Amino acid sequence: MKKLLYFFFLLPFIASAQSYNGPESVDCDTTTGNWYISNTGSKKILRRTPAGVLQEFISGFTGGPYGLEVVGDRIYACDGNKVKGFLLSDGSPVFSVTTNATFLNGITHDSSGFLYATDFSGKKVYKINTANAAWNVFVPQTTSTPNGILFDAALNRLVCVTWGSSAKILGISLADSTVSTLKTTSLSNIDGISRDGAGRWYVASWGANAIHRIASDFSGTPEQVLSGLNHPADIYYNLKTDTLGIPNAGNNTVTFAGFAPVSTVHEVNATIETRAFPNPAGDFLTVDLPAGWTSEKTTFQFVSANGQQFQPLETGQNVSFNLVSLPRGIYKVILKNENKTAYTTFIRE
Repeated sequence: MKKLLYFFFLLPFIASAQSYNGPESVDCDTTTGNWYISNTGSKKILRRTPAGVLQEFISGFTGGPYGLEVVGDRIYACDGNKVKGFLLSDGSPVFSVTTNATFLNGITHDSSGFLYATDFSGKKVYKINTANAAWNVFVPQTTSTPNGILFDAALNRLVCVTWGSSAKILGISLADSTVSTLKTTSLSNIDGISRDGAGRWYVASWGANAIHRIASDFSGTPEQVLSGLNHPADIYYNLKTDTLGIPNAGNNTVTFAGFAPVSTVHEVNATIETRAFPNPAGDFLTVDLPAGWTSEKTTFQFVSANGQQFQPLETGQNVSFNLVSLPRGIYKVILKNENKTAYTTFIRE
């Protein structure tokens, strides 16, 4: 059994007289390494630099900020019944939409530019178009109280954790907005959810004051991997550094816990080529499998620099993928075979 390695940085070292006050949600711009924390007590978003300097970044919220979501060069925040967007470069406001929600809490985004936000009090999920600020009620009734939410590109769904006893983890189809129960846990009051490079899920429970890890297919019993927290809220897993950011709403701290990645083989070779007729036109990524691996027993996942996961389009060979649907950027391809993981990186130009 693999041992879990973790370390903590509890943040008493504050710059510019900033301090945590009701930290609710964290997210990370993995390009710069800056972390962002919603400070509900002071109605601000704080920024923590890679050097550990804590700064005031955005102020002036009225009903939040709660859930945060970094998308490209922007950060979006839930603020009461509003979702607001700001530039990461200087905090300038660039987006705002007002819904009829009661309390927008968790937020995520898909690969098409849409945001999804949970209405904790209304038990709804809202869909928001960042291009034109149009919105609609995507899920009119979740039954269980929705909290943290995450986009699962591979299965074209949202995964949402819920509040209350025997808390459920819900799957929401992006195709038709239907809701299913992926897992009923023995945990209570699950606030946040995130995912590591191996596809395993991490959930933050107020009832246990702990982080539990769940298999990628939601099978088995959740494994407690971190304890001694204080009302852990909306979490974020930085795939670049295998670091989980955890806001402790109960004692005004933020924990950064480093996890050992799953058994990694080595970086494998990959080539990009442009194909034309009679093959489908476009750029194709061909990945060389490690020695002894077979394509039938290997799964593939594309992960962007910001942690967004994509399902690659297969072209008949399990190790050759059409890149036409991928936005431009830097990607890691994660290959999983039983208990081993290999990877490669490439640039989609």
